Amino acid sequence: MKRIAVLLALSAAALGTVVFAQAGAAPAPTKTSCPSTKTLDDLAIAIYANVSGPYDQDRTCFREMFLADARLSPISKAKDGPSYTARNLTVEDWISAVSKRGKGNFFEKGTANKVEQYGSLAHIWSTYESRHELNDAAPFARGINSIQAVYDGTRWKVQAILWQAETPDAPLPAKYLP
Repeated sequence: MKRIAVLLALSAAALGTVVFAQAGAAPAPTKTSCPSTKTLDDLAIAIYANVSGPYDQDRTCFREMFLADARLSPISKAKDGPSYTARNLTVEDWISAVSKRGKGNFFEKGTANKVEQYGSLAHIWSTYESRHELNDAAPFARGINSIQAVYDGTRWKVQAILWQAETPDAPLPAKYLP
């Protein structure tokens, strides 16, 4: 269950109806009006907006934020030992996995971002909190998204998101906290 929550959290990069954001809420996307991703701040906000909301929501805007061969990769402890492994998903794999979660909501917000950029290449370390309901007092999960993005000349698009949820063995480092 925790692994599923983390997977959904990563998805926070996609298309929601109600949003948490680090500096404020972006407008909820619609089929014809997806959030702008002209800046890296816009991209981070859009990711969380599009991951948040009902599990069965429309994912049109989520799809538009990614390059065609993009990957979403949750990192988790291997079942048979102390090592960790990444599960590589396409955008469609991720959407399918999330829709199978059933009914309910998922809300994720970024709490701190560290951005590095060179030309059309960018990396965002984004600390997140996940909640089942927007007004939940405490998150049920926290972790870090590693977002690799490419500027295509008009907007930023995601090439990959890797994420790892916080665990007792791997607490969030102070340098990634707000």
